Amino acid sequence: MTPSHIDPPDSIPTDVATTLEGCSDAELREIIHYAQQLLRAHPPLTDAIESRPGEDLVRIEDHGAYTIAVVERPGETGKGRGPFAYRVSWEPDVNGGEGKYKWHYLGKVYSDPGGG
Repeated sequence: MTPSHIDPPDSIPTDVATTLEGCSDAELREIIHYAQQLLRAHPPLTDAIESRPGEDLVRIEDHGAYTIAVVERPGETGKGRGPFAYRVSWEPDVNGGEGKYKWHYLGKVYSDPGGG
C-alpha cells in the first residue's frame, strides 16, 4: 500500500494512525466493519441519558462527543424551576470500572423573545 499523505485527526493515537496507514485496503475494510460493530455496541448518549432525581428532561441534543440536556425541576418555583442546560458526556473509569455520566452545568435557558 502507498503511504498516506493524509493528516490523521489529533484524537487518534499516533501508533493507531501508523498501523492504519500500513494496512491493505482489505484490512481497512475489516477495521471499518469492526469499528461499526463497536459503535453499535455503545448506544448514543441521547438514548442512555435519564433524568436525575427531582428533574425532568425537557430536550436532549446530540453533538457527537457530548450531549446537551435541558432539564426543569418541577418541585421548584420561580427561577429555581429552570429550565437549565447541562453538557453531558461519558467518562470511563480510569481503573477499568464502568464509568459514569458527567453533568456540567452550562446555565439557565432563556426563551427567545422573538417567539422561537
